[in-house]
Amino acid sequence: MSSIQFNYFADEEGKRIIRKELLDYFGSLYVRTYWRNNKDILDYSIESITDFISFMDKRILFTSNREKKHIIEDEDRFVSKYVSPVVEYTPSKIRDEKVYVGGRLVYFAGNEFPEFKKEVLSLFRKLKKHCWKDKHWQGLWVFETIGDEATVFIPNRVVYLKRE
Repeated sequence: MSSIQFNYFADEEGKRIIRKELLDYFGSLYVRTYWRNNKDILDYSIESITDFISFMDKRILFTSNREKKHIIEDEDRFVSKYVSPVVEYTPSKIRDEKVYVGGRLVYFAGNEFPEFKKEVLSLFRKLKKHCWKDKHWQGLWVFETIGDEATVFIPNRVVYLKRE
């Protein structure tokens, strides 16, 4: 199973850009909370940026409202993200002393939904236009709103990235 992902570092303005691009691109969104051990799974429809406020610092699954009928769940309502047209959103965070912790948008269903995959790829290209990357860390994107330099946490180390 292949996945496509967008790994990024964002400040609050960068998160606002993500919210805006998601709504501009998909229109309204269907959002599922992402709590593995909790039976209280919540689903929401998001129509505007203000609807996002309670979700932007949480890990969620989302899709466009038109694709939600294709979501496959088990008996506990846990979404099978490897065979459903959903994107997993993990937010970027800022730790002490302006150290950014990476966020991620990832689509796991590979070629199961080719039209949705094209939309996700296009969305990721749009988001990358708001970012830069360090020449040594090619798979990591830093939102321009952070500036031309960033101190980031990559598992097991803190790295200094610079726009080239």
